[in-house]
Amino acid sequence: MTGYLDVLADHARHAPNAPALIDAVGEYTYAELWTAIEEHAAALRALGVAPGDRVVTALAPGAPHLAALFGVMAAGAVAVPLNIRLAPPEAYAFLAPLCPAQLLAAEPDTELAARLGCGLATLSSAGAPGSLTDRMSLTAVTPVSSSPAFRDETAAMIIGTGGTTGEPKGATWTHSALYQYAASCQAQMEIRRTDVELYFSPFFHIAVATIVFATLFAGGTAWLLPRFDEAAVLDALATGRPTRLFGAPTALLRLLEHPGFGAEHGASIRRVLFGSTASVPAFPGRLRAAFPRAQLITGYGATEFGAVARLRSWEQEDGVDRGLGRPVPGASIRIVDDAGHDVPRGGVGEVLVRAPWQMSGYWARPEQTRATVVDGAIRSGDLGRLDEDGFLHLAGRAKDMVISGGENVFPIEVENVIARHPQVHQVAVFGVDDPLWGERVEAAVVPHPGGGVDPDGLREHCRAALAGYKVPRRFHVLDALPVTPAMKVDKRALREVTRDA
Repeated sequence: MTGYLDVLADHARHAPNAPALIDAVGEYTYAELWTAIEEHAAALRALGVAPGDRVVTALAPGAPHLAALFGVMAAGAVAVPLNIRLAPPEAYAFLAPLCPAQLLAAEPDTELAARLGCGLATLSSAGAPGSLTDRMSLTAVTPVSSSPAFRDETAAMIIGTGGTTGEPKGATWTHSALYQYAASCQAQMEIRRTDVELYFSPFFHIAVATIVFATLFAGGTAWLLPRFDEAAVLDALATGRPTRLFGAPTALLRLLEHPGFGAEHGASIRRVLFGSTASVPAFPGRLRAAFPRAQLITGYGATEFGAVARLRSWEQEDGVDRGLGRPVPGASIRIVDDAGHDVPRGGVGEVLVRAPWQMSGYWARPEQTRATVVDGAIRSGDLGRLDEDGFLHLAGRAKDMVISGGENVFPIEVENVIARHPQVHQVAVFGVDDPLWGERVEAAVVPHPGGGVDPDGLREHCRAALAGYKVPRRFHVLDALPVTPAMKVDKRALREVTRDA
């Protein structure tokens, strides 16, 4: 089977001068990208990196980081983009099962490398002006440490998951899986060679494959920002070049609320892709107003299997709630009970996913892999239902379900009710320990800018639409909801923030 890197090589041969990457420093063609990939692969091999070794990239998003990921794969090694915002204990916990490995960083982090037993090399010119190959010049700091016993030459990339909910794990994606996944995303999101995708999400997230890899698969252009910054996004949109935009709802909402956002910033956008918006139900309508020429696409996915359901804006024109869409071609979704049996259509159970591009398992975590991959399908840990037309509706994370007085409460159901209150801008519902009820339901709400929230009014609003045991016992009014680096609401942090309130 053709591999993902073969597609990039083909673009370099047949469209060498087509723009592939844009970042804060420069713009690079497919020919320049492929040259950088090949030279980086050769440099890694010269450092002693062998097929199957892990190479950890502790770099900010940008053209050098992306080319480095591909260079690692071209060398036959396994690319591991690291969340550079992790605290040292978190980084150690994630990386320990992957070591020995080679660490690539913008600045020499000898303490991290020494503690993990990793080799260390720097890309000290990554942010400097120059050609892409110049920006990717490697300087060895400590020699690579290789271990044939830990190699997997079919693996291409490891993406971290589970750090906010428990023991961090690395989802392993093979070369074949990345190729099939990029092809699926390119087709399902209708990416064209003429598209310019503006991307400001992390590289340690599955979104880098969903969006950036798929854009390059199509021969399009990826415009990479090092982080989400409203002013930088507005500057890029003002050029009129971007045709596609992706972001977590939290980030896109901040963009729309920026005082500098105007009609001109949405004029060139033809597609906007975003994730679940249960806490902000009015959000799609605001997107439509801000990007009037764009088709909106949302869906369902996870690090372990990527995007497997899709919902486009035209599928909701009749006002019917169709959740997160239907399974994309090639993927299947089942709803099962605790015993793994299919529940009746419309019933709530765990979402079970099977796709030809799904992860092969968690790196060096056989027990977690066996618990998650069951008969070739992946247990998502999400609760959901399929309606009569096959559309997927989520009921929340299984771990987030609140059991209060023996009754099951799905936070997303309560969030949807609270979010309809006119005073509420954002909401998150969660459970906390309670000596009488086992757990009790609480909610954190963010008012509209300049506005306020009346907790008593919210309580009455909930009582009119929900059973009594589902009504939050407390409402915490916050200026903002804490989010993860991937811009998702961090409920673990939320419990800490509200614990002593």
